[in-house]
Amino acid sequence: MTVHSGATVGRMTMMATPMAEVEVDDSLVRALLADQHPDLASEPLGARVEGWDNTTYRLGAALAVRLPRRAVGAQIAATELDWLPLIGAHWTFPAPVPRRVGDPGRGYPWRWSVVPWIDGTDVYDAPLSVEGARDLGRALAQVHQPAPADAPLNPHRSLGLADKAEVFGDRLATAEANGLVSDAPRLRAMYGAAMGEAEAGPTTWCHLDVHGRNVLSRKGRLAGIVDWGDAAAGSPATDLGQAAMLVGPLDVGPMLDAYLGSCHTEVAAFVGSAAGRRRIRAEAAHYALTLACMEDDPYRSAGREALTYLRQHPR
Repeated sequence: MTVHSGATVGRMTMMATPMAEVEVDDSLVRALLADQHPDLASEPLGARVEGWDNTTYRLGAALAVRLPRRAVGAQIAATELDWLPLIGAHWTFPAPVPRRVGDPGRGYPWRWSVVPWIDGTDVYDAPLSVEGARDLGRALAQVHQPAPADAPLNPHRSLGLADKAEVFGDRLATAEANGLVSDAPRLRAMYGAAMGEAEAGPTTWCHLDVHGRNVLSRKGRLAGIVDWGDAAAGSPATDLGQAAMLVGPLDVGPMLDAYLGSCHTEVAAFVGSAAGRRRIRAEAAHYALTLACMEDDPYRSAGREALTYLRQHPR
């Protein structure tokens, strides 16, 4: 999910789902497949899913065609196309790791991909069970491997808490002005304490957008993690804060226990420390405010519910 500018409320720029910048339809998808991957051209096109940055079509029983729908989506798709096959080669959880890559053609201006179709339901619509939360913890442990020096950096989400403090303050002020939080001083103090002590943790590969449209479930268990366009090097606490907000206060403990039982030693030492846990909580608060200040549901409702969690479970 990439930030898009919309109406301004208080000091916070709100976000709404952006309009597509190119027209993608069945005939274009069929033509691109016929030109570049003719062995797949006879597979039937199925359900169409319209996201913030990409349009996805189911292709036959097991595949999907994923095409950027706006320029910024094409820009960040480079991570999915160039890096995901390397970092996701040995993941045991389902993810849309590209099987084929397509080039611009037929008037369509960007690279695109053929990926596995992941059969599941958005966690916003079908929440994870406690076992599903454990699945998510183990999956993130696989993602959080040391990132090489040339790994991409997300200009917004790879940042440390200090570099995000101004944005956090703006969003907190907006949330307070709109009656979304009643404990702004406590949240501000919590964020400041974490900012001062937990900035030196490990840098790993991260998803960096772990919300309920990007995590899929099936019968309560994890069915897959999708939309890796924001993935980059960053703090594992960022993903874990977002995931904690997603699974809720009852299941965050089991999720983190499963994570610690599977993750890299250096990461486990950080996440298991008091400073690491405070960093995770600060990241959860930052992401909750981000979603709560958005225009669109279910993001807005999920963020506001998470702020309630943070208020009711202050530690």
